[in-house]
Amino acid sequence: VAPLKAGDQVVSNPMPAVRSKSQQTVLVRQEHVDDAPVMASNPKGDAAAPANKTATNGCPVSMVTGEELLTLTDGALDGIFPFEWTRLYRTSAVELDRGLGFGWSHSLAHQLVVSGDSVVWTDHENRSTTLPLPTSARPAITNSLAEAAIYLGSTPDELVLAQASRFYHFRDGVLVSISDAYDNRLRICRDYSGRIERLDNGVGRSLLLRYELDRIVAVDYQVHRATGREPYVWVTEQNVVSYAYDEDGRLVCATNAVGESERYRYDDQHVIVERQLAGGASFFWAWEGSGKAARCVRHWASFSQMDTRYVWGDDGRVTVHNADGSQEVYVHDDRARLVQRIDPAGAQHFKSYDDKGRLTVE
Repeated sequence: VAPLKAGDQVVSNPMPAVRSKSQQTVLVRQEHVDDAPVMASNPKGDAAAPANKTATNGCPVSMVTGEELLTLTDGALDGIFPFEWTRLYRTSAVELDRGLGFGWSHSLAHQLVVSGDSVVWTDHENRSTTLPLPTSARPAITNSLAEAAIYLGSTPDELVLAQASRFYHFRDGVLVSISDAYDNRLRICRDYSGRIERLDNGVGRSLLLRYELDRIVAVDYQVHRATGREPYVWVTEQNVVSYAYDEDGRLVCATNAVGESERYRYDDQHVIVERQLAGGASFFWAWEGSGKAARCVRHWASFSQMDTRYVWGDDGRVTVHNADGSQEVYVHDDRARLVQRIDPAGAQHFKSYDDKGRLTVE
């Protein structure tokens, strides 16, 4: 390691997931890492930021694409490296079934496909990101627009994807583990057909996935226990969540650990039209267009305070008409970045970005 000199920028090692712990603790001069800035896209091909970084309205509807981005956390695996079992419904994914019925994905539903000198990563939100395939000459490549990076792993067949402080380890395109910057690791066990069967935190706690007809019907929280001199076995402590599907393979009911159920209705192309909460309140959607190209034009609830209409332009602009008569306007660029917002009081807010997607003016 070159000695530090006055003026050098001190940074943490950019590749903690694929180096030994001793190397991780050494402060080094910042290494050059190639950047290949390409925006992630949804299944329709539109640019899409992560759901939690997308401007939304209501339950929530994306102000970029007009699609629903319903994100729900059904349970968690506790420990030093906690993990939330989360599912997301995305309207543009209505033709895809990732194990929870059409339109839904979950927090372990990652896919990696190598094609020539490129890699296509489909993440847990059904967003696809194209990255160059790392080589020994380019072992680390970032994608500043997608806020992701890809590295060569510690074995010849391993690739590591990094996003939001998590490292996803793939072997031959299959997700095998998830780690953090301190190398705490969650291991993924699969059944004979390649389906994810267990997420194991390595210290006697796991989530077990149960299936019927290749769809997840339950997630159980399990502990590793032994009685007397008997061998250790996995024992279910609690059913975290269970799922029910209709004859068309659509998720219609999710029941939590205390028996409370949410229910869902769809049109004939699997586009969501109603969500009924356990307490009885319901949310409804009306759409323009069909299938994965549908955009929400009205979103309302069974209580009168919520009734919102959306008018979409072809220039990245949407006007939101609220139940109280007020209006809001959102304008996004072709990379799904918010560039202008007009709030209900009429005040205008502007944002601009550099070529790496970093916010420069707000």
